[in-house]
Amino acid sequence: MNALLRIVFIVCLVTLGQATEVKQCPKSKTKRLSSDDVTLTSCTKGKCILKRNTDVDISMKFTPDRDFKDLNSDITGIILDVPLPFPGYYGSSACPFIHDAEGKEKVGCPLKAGETYTYKNSFKILPVYPTVNLVVHWGLGDKNGDAVCFEIPARIK
Repeated sequence: MNALLRIVFIVCLVTLGQATEVKQCPKSKTKRLSSDDVTLTSCTKGKCILKRNTDVDISMKFTPDRDFKDLNSDITGIILDVPLPFPGYYGSSACPFIHDAEGKEKVGCPLKAGETYTYKNSFKILPVYPTVNLVVHWGLGDKNGDAVCFEIPARIK
């Protein structure tokens, strides 16, 4: 029995070490997301390794603090404090990627304050992207502010 408890403990530690490390966006007043709220493929604790010419899947659970009629993507790579938009994603509608809280059924927009939603999407790491360290800024919102926002340290390889 003691050996079984040790195995369970080790598995729990390994699982915790695989969570995506998310940080609050500096100017955002949205609820802070935990590592359990965001999943990105190829991202574990520490820096995300984004390989060129691959797709990265994202799943993000969030609860907006106000109603949103529409939701747009604010996805940038911040290199040397300069935000550079991810082509094809920055400013695009996030509504087609909004699911129910369990992430099973697409619900789209509008979003209601206090209800939990899951955003699911994928994005391409283009082969023309330079190999560089950066911070990926991922926000969803409208002209009046964010519904959700987080940042992660990353490296494009």
